[in-house]
Order: sequence, then structure tokens, then C-alpha cells
Amino acid sequence: MFIKYYDISHNKTAIGFLTLHVLKPIQMKKREILELILNKQKQIISNLEQTIAHYHLDSNLDEDDTLDPEDYSHQDEASEMKFRLKEILNKAKDDYSFINNNLNSVHQSIENGALIKVEDNSYIFIGVSIPPFVANDIKIITISEKAPIYKSIKDKKVGEKIAIGTIENSILSIS
Repeated sequence: MFIKYYDISHNKTAIGFLTLHVLKPIQMKKREILELILNKQKQIISNLEQTIAHYHLDSNLDEDDTLDPEDYSHQDEASEMKFRLKEILNKAKDDYSFINNNLNSVHQSIENGALIKVEDNSYIFIGVSIPPFVANDIKIITISEKAPIYKSIKDKKVGEKIAIGTIENSILSIS
């Protein structure tokens, strides 16, 4: 488009073309988003392993040093907690494998392994459940197929709106 403009560098008025450069938000590929989720999952696994190690120490008291019956009770509680955390750790490791196996998967609909891009620069990954987080100015949400919200979004298509909590956004893509 021709416009009249003031050229500061030459201190004069000129006529010429105006070129606009529109900056697009960073588009991340599915693999990059899933690698961010994998890193979060690694942190979860590491934290669980550290916590289990702590409970392992608490559950293995030396019986010669244990004088108080209450210590035996705490030892039993620590053993039970260690057992429960090991189950959670196994699930976290399974989730890690699931994410890793979907790095290059392609989906056309909302299903296990799908990555949904919504209009507020957020991504939603279907198949595991970890707390939402922000990376590279992008909000990443993960939803298990067992979560109640999954039932309300699983049949949605690109262009339709989905509501998570009180926020409603249009689906821009599914991959």
C-alpha cells in the first residue's frame, strides 16, 4: 500500500510502500510440548523416589534402638506409606512411557495421546494427569481419560469450544 510518511533518517517527507511485519506467537510442535511434559514427569518420578527412600529409612528402625511402642506404630505407618508411594511411582513410570511413546503420534480426534491447541496459547494433552504448568509462555494442561472433564471434550472437533473450569476456548488444532 502506498502511503505518505516522514523519513526521520533523511529529515523529509516521502511516498512509498509500507511493509508490515506481523509477529506470530511461537508455534511449538507436538514433540516439543511432550518433551516438556516428559521433563515434568521426570521431576515427579524423582520426587517420589526421594520420598520413598525417606519412608524406607523410617520403616527400618533398629529393633534394639526402639524402646517405645509408639515407635513400632510409626514404623508400620512408614511401611504402609512406602508401599502406597511405590504404587504411585509405578503409575508415574507407566505415564512417562505413555508420553514417550506418543512423541511422534498423530491424532485427528480427541483421544488418548492427542495434543489439543486452544486459542489462549494453551495446550491440552490427553492421557496422563499432572499439575498444569507454564513453559516458554505456554500453559500446558494434562488430562487423564478417566477425568470427568474428558467426557465433555472427547467428541469436540477443531473450531468448537471447550470449557475447562470457567474458561472457554476454541480448539485450534488436534495432533
